[in-house]
Amino acid sequence: MKLWDEKGRIFGKISAVDLAIVFLVVLAVGWFSYSRFGVNLRKQIEERTVPCEITVLVPAVRRPTVEAIRKSQAMFEFKTNAYVGTVSSVREEPANVWFLNNDGRWVMTPAPDRSDVYVTLKAEARVSENVITVNGVEIRVGQSVNLKSKWVAVSGFIYAVEFPEGGAQ
Repeated sequence: MKLWDEKGRIFGKISAVDLAIVFLVVLAVGWFSYSRFGVNLRKQIEERTVPCEITVLVPAVRRPTVEAIRKSQAMFEFKTNAYVGTVSSVREEPANVWFLNNDGRWVMTPAPDRSDVYVTLKAEARVSENVITVNGVEIRVGQSVNLKSKWVAVSGFIYAVEFPEGGAQ
């Protein structure tokens, strides 16, 4: 028995056009059913996010930079422009810098015109087994991070990541 006969039917019984139409109808019904009653991935991702506070240490910056950080609201990752969080607090401490003294030794001394700034950001993080991400930006203590806002662009280090509601352990 031939697969196709002279009238274009499969095994002499089913028209190839009819089979294609039935296949498209089944495919359309399946797609509609899945989109209407299936899994909502966006909602599942939103449900897996937990509030967190990310503290970023920005070392040895001048007074205008400190003031610009205080004015900032939303902070974004520099390269990808991904939203990281909203500035909730800014803490300033005198910066210590290393310099070479007259006898050739390195000495740490307070810098009169520089400050270390601890910027705390409120964010929504996704926590998995191996990584914490905020809008695709990996967050790890000790990791360098480049942040920008409307007013400022700074480089710093993630100093702490805290989950106030105990959402990630």
